[in-house]
Amino acid sequence: MDKNKQFKLGFLINPIAGIGGKTGLKGSDGLKTIRKAFSMGAEKESESRAEEALLQLKFLKDKFFLVTCAGTMGHDTCKRIGIIADKTIDVNLKNTTRKDTLNASKIMKEDKVDLILFCGGDGTASDIFFVINSEIPILGIPAGVKMHSSVFGNSPNAVGSIVSRLINSQLKNFETSSGLIMDLDEDLRRIDKIKTKLIGYAYIPNDNFLIQNPKINNQFNDENAITGIAEYLEKQIIEDATYVVGPGLTTYKFMEKLGISGTMLGVDVLKGKNLVKKDVNSRQLESITKEEKLFIISGIIGGQGFLFGRGNQQITADIIRRTEKKNIIVIASAKKIFSLPYQRLLVETGDKKLDLDLSGYIKVQTDKNLSHMVKIEPA
Repeated sequence: MDKNKQFKLGFLINPIAGIGGKTGLKGSDGLKTIRKAFSMGAEKESESRAEEALLQLKFLKDKFFLVTCAGTMGHDTCKRIGIIADKTIDVNLKNTTRKDTLNASKIMKEDKVDLILFCGGDGTASDIFFVINSEIPILGIPAGVKMHSSVFGNSPNAVGSIVSRLINSQLKNFETSSGLIMDLDEDLRRIDKIKTKLIGYAYIPNDNFLIQNPKINNQFNDENAITGIAEYLEKQIIEDATYVVGPGLTTYKFMEKLGISGTMLGVDVLKGKNLVKKDVNSRQLESITKEEKLFIISGIIGGQGFLFGRGNQQITADIIRRTEKKNIIVIASAKKIFSLPYQRLLVETGDKKLDLDLSGYIKVQTDKNLSHMVKIEPA
């Protein structure tokens, strides 16, 4: 190995990560889901997200040894931005599968890389951990649908910042902390039930600000506050307005109060207090709301603080852009707000200008007659 390249980086992409997000399929696991997503017009996004992170490493290539995978699992993205791999692992170029991730992780482990950088979701993180356990630090470029684990950066740009700092320092034994690997039963999620499983604890670079917390389910839910918020929302509804209702227990309870059977883990559309369509995907949402004045009712991800960009990818940047900021109604219990790291809300819409436009303080309704002003920041 080149003496100047003291830092050894393993890099892989799950090319189909996240395709179940905008399509409303609530995950990307399984061949059946993948085929359905593509039949609904899904587009691969993980490579572009990986590229965003890697751009920060472009001019550091003489400082690190790169081990990546062939084709869409790494090599193509690296080549596109002018990074030449020092070693390329063979994969099934026609149809990459979980086996390719497992095999690549095994080879990277044998090569004793200092860090495995991957682009994917909770499933990809679980597969890598299955092979390496806690022997090698990992860091994820967020590209999945749910991402309950705390091994992902807040955004591709955040990941690029962390890895470039590690490479510049040339520290092979950099400071680490423990990150939770969690996965969700997607079959149950598709029928509006949540069952998460703790897979294990991985080592991750130590950065509390740029790496997301694990998603926390129900721990900070306050039944009285949820009921109060539902009562508040019911009184705010304008009969001729269109409402995009995001996922979550609080929004689900609000729908129940209107006498509507909504979806807890999907996105619904209301016209006033009447259901227009339940559990929509991004294309349906854009079609239904094309000529409408929009309101968005959205909760936040417990423990992480994400307002847009995690679990509600059906609400695209175009939809958010067409909604005046004053018409974005954010709801969460005070307990959930005060539990957030740095007490901030994060947005990662895929449009950096929009993320900046959303920045600043927004009112969060925390009970029937209570609200807090909370700062929004780009992830």
